[in-house]
Amino acid sequence: MTEQDTDLPATANMANTFGALSLVMLDDTDLRHAWRINFVANFFTGPAYRHLSEHFGITRPEFVILYCLKHMPGLVAQDICRVTGQPKNSISRAVSDLLNKGYVQRETDPEDKRAKPLNLTKSGWTVLGQVAPIVKARQDAMRAALTEDELAQFDQLIRKVVFAMPNWGTPERY
Repeated sequence: MTEQDTDLPATANMANTFGALSLVMLDDTDLRHAWRINFVANFFTGPAYRHLSEHFGITRPEFVILYCLKHMPGLVAQDICRVTGQPKNSISRAVSDLLNKGYVQRETDPEDKRAKPLNLTKSGWTVLGQVAPIVKARQDAMRAALTEDELAQFDQLIRKVVFAMPNWGTPERY
């Protein structure tokens, strides 16, 4: 962290909110990029999913499943694990819970009897309509720190990193 940074109101606000160590970890280590991504992800997801759990009884894996099924009905649990990086046991447990809550239904694929495609029920669509705007509002609050040009640049850069994941993001790439 430079001397100039210590005078910025945002820097003081960070130190007051998250402690002086956060400034070191976010700026002065060789893992600062990974740390920043994790920092944002943790402070975005933690409060958002805690709210969904407390007010709607929806866990993070359950929201992930509902949101995936909104965009691609008929997925199987393995598809959701693959696209989200969530552990198989977490998704499996969440599927069972969503089935019990009546938010999803499981069918049998006529071409592959082992496959059990999932779809949202009417109740699933309703609860997703209630919780997705909460996550969207949190995303909007996070993005509010950026100008239109910065947001476009951020989107371009993060997309570039994400789409390079086949080259670095798989477990065998260590």
